[in-house]
Amino acid sequence: MAFKDLLVLAGASTEPASTYALWLAGACGATLTAAAPVTEPSVPAYVMAEMPDDVLDRIREDAEAAATAALEAVTAAARRTDLTLETLRFKATPNSVGDVLARAARCYDLTILPQPDPTGVDTSDIVEAVLFGSGRPLMIVPYIRARPDIRNVLVAWDGGEPAARAVSHALPVLEKARHVEILTIGEDAGSRPFLSGHDLARHLGRHGITAEPRHVVGGDIGVADLMLSHAADIGADLIVMGGYGHSRLREIVLGGATREILRSMTVPVLMSH
Repeated sequence: MAFKDLLVLAGASTEPASTYALWLAGACGATLTAAAPVTEPSVPAYVMAEMPDDVLDRIREDAEAAATAALEAVTAAARRTDLTLETLRFKATPNSVGDVLARAARCYDLTILPQPDPTGVDTSDIVEAVLFGSGRPLMIVPYIRARPDIRNVLVAWDGGEPAARAVSHALPVLEKARHVEILTIGEDAGSRPFLSGHDLARHLGRHGITAEPRHVVGGDIGVADLMLSHAADIGADLIVMGGYGHSRLREIVLGGATREILRSMTVPVLMSH
């Protein structure tokens, strides 16, 4: 099993994600598709009816130009490699970009997105939509440039379904890693998940992956802080974890630890829900 079909979002503030996607596609021998939204005006019909036609035309032309520029930037970078790059434009309103991208992502092995940047374009809604709506794994790349590599991988393991899916989806990169560490976190010395890190290590061993279980006691330290601190301690190039959420009315929103990881991450994170 390998990643052979990757999808990356192209657009403003996505350059670190595009760079990482190009590198990962090369490392995996995959085809990369760069997708750019052509955003439709999101205004009530009665307002649009009062707007001059040339204003609407200008808005649409600007959206087309932005998508073209985003795809041309990725295409130019791909020309410096031996990769096969395809491009995709999709129409969406500003509020539906994530939902449309999530549907497209269902026909790709992995989608690469930028970390939501508080000082730039906020992509948190897109991340949530793809994580919870695509049924596929998601790679989130820090807006602070990360050194592309998958030598040291940290697997955050709690025995839950999202974590199990993330591990299964991450097998192509775990097989390429030189060192894999399985981190379990307990509130006290006797607190461990029902399925331990040793159970997961045995399973990964069947795939030829040697993994080292490590259990730590969280105490007063938050799960996200402990995970990121441990990733820094071992020099992790990638974190693999389940993407957790909880229901709010009819939608799923990010859980606290998952949200904090996205806010503070310094290395790419592969998530599945």
